[in-house]
Amino acid sequence: MEFLNKNDRQQYFNNIRGILIEKNEGKIYCSLTINVGHENPRPVNLSIKKLEYDKIAPNVNIGDKVIVRFYLTSTKTNDRWYTFANLLGVDKDLYVPKQPQNE
Repeated sequence: MEFLNKNDRQQYFNNIRGILIEKNEGKIYCSLTINVGHENPRPVNLSIKKLEYDKIAPNVNIGDKVIVRFYLTSTKTNDRWYTFANLLGVDKDLYVPKQPQNE
């Protein structure tokens, strides 16, 4: 997976698999929303700056199974915490689970 890493000090990041359900393209920030989970699917929204979005997001479409790499950040404003998932990279998921064979 090609992804955006500004330095070589951190090598490991979070990864999740899901189905891409929404792409939002803004002037400064963009986002991708994916459904994750099996029995209880839930949406996860990941944001990224527009310049980086143009480099990594054109290769995926709504409905694609994807693997995303991200990191979390939190800020405290007016005594409330806000957490953001920042997108680093996205690839199509090529994994196909093995089907059990009946013999």
